[in-house]
Amino acid sequence: MISLQIDIAEKKEEPLLSRTMVRANMDFDRSTPSYPETAALLASSLKADEKLIAIRHIYTHFGSKKARIIAYIYTDEGKKKAVEPKPKEKKDKKTEEKK
Repeated sequence: MISLQIDIAEKKEEPLLSRTMVRANMDFDRSTPSYPETAALLASSLKADEKLIAIRHIYTHFGSKKARIIAYIYTDEGKKKAVEPKPKEKKDKKTEEKK
């Protein structure tokens, strides 16, 4: 069983962007949890919808089982899609070679 503990260090309202910035500290046993795992953990501890959480950074130190997290919790999905950067599309090497 993977043990994850999270404690919220700071919450800051950002009403112009319809979101709340959250800074948290996380303790874990094994490797650094992925962004979706961290979002699920934040959602359960803050009683928020997992779809509305955007993890911006997970900072770790080498050899340490602790991390600092910066995340945003949006009020609705439309605001999240408008503000958050779009993921880059991966290009196929085969289509590049044909050109």
